[in-house]
Amino acid sequence: MSTPRIALAAVCGAVLLVGAAPAGAATLVADQACYIAGSAMQLNGGGFAAGAPVSLAGEQIALSGNAGPDGAFSATVKAPLLGTVKPAVKSFTVTATDPTTSTAASVDVNVANAVFATSTGFKSPKAKRTWTFSGLFQRPGKPIFGHFRHGGKTYANYRFGVPQGPCGTLRRKAPGIPGSDIPSGSWTVQIDFERTYNRKAAPRLTGSTTVFKTFRR
Repeated sequence: MSTPRIALAAVCGAVLLVGAAPAGAATLVADQACYIAGSAMQLNGGGFAAGAPVSLAGEQIALSGNAGPDGAFSATVKAPLLGTVKPAVKSFTVTATDPTTSTAASVDVNVANAVFATSTGFKSPKAKRTWTFSGLFQRPGKPIFGHFRHGGKTYANYRFGVPQGPCGTLRRKAPGIPGSDIPSGSWTVQIDFERTYNRKAAPRLTGSTTVFKTFRR
């Protein structure tokens, strides 16, 4: 089965002014527990000097601007890419620094690929494979389902289980295609949080596979 991916818009922005910063040491916080690679990631800082020059730095992140009169700022950057198209999660450190005073604050952010994949090998579509998922954290505590379709018809709605952790990861043994009647040809697989197939489900991941007929001598 090919490795499917979901496309997400990425937004870059300059440092903008926000509300009052907390008193005391400089701080830097992320607005989410996990981000999809390449998506918009908002970082909020506070506790810097009024109007201070602030530089944001991290893997694949470089941005600079000025804090507001209250020493606070907000920046929107792209979440880093992971260097793989497979299901994966990685932690990155981002640091905000005022080079004139050496004031600095850091935050660790979690980034995931929104993708699923199965183990490879030429075998019966009913045979169990290892399914792995990441980036499915949008509905905490809710199970994900696979909708297996062929020729415009849904043949199975399969419950894989509940993704775990801040980045919604899951690993399961499950059939390549569930069910007893599995016609040959091209199949599509949609992964989402819906019990039955909904072509507009959001979020959703999609992939495809092909079932071949084999003959015994």
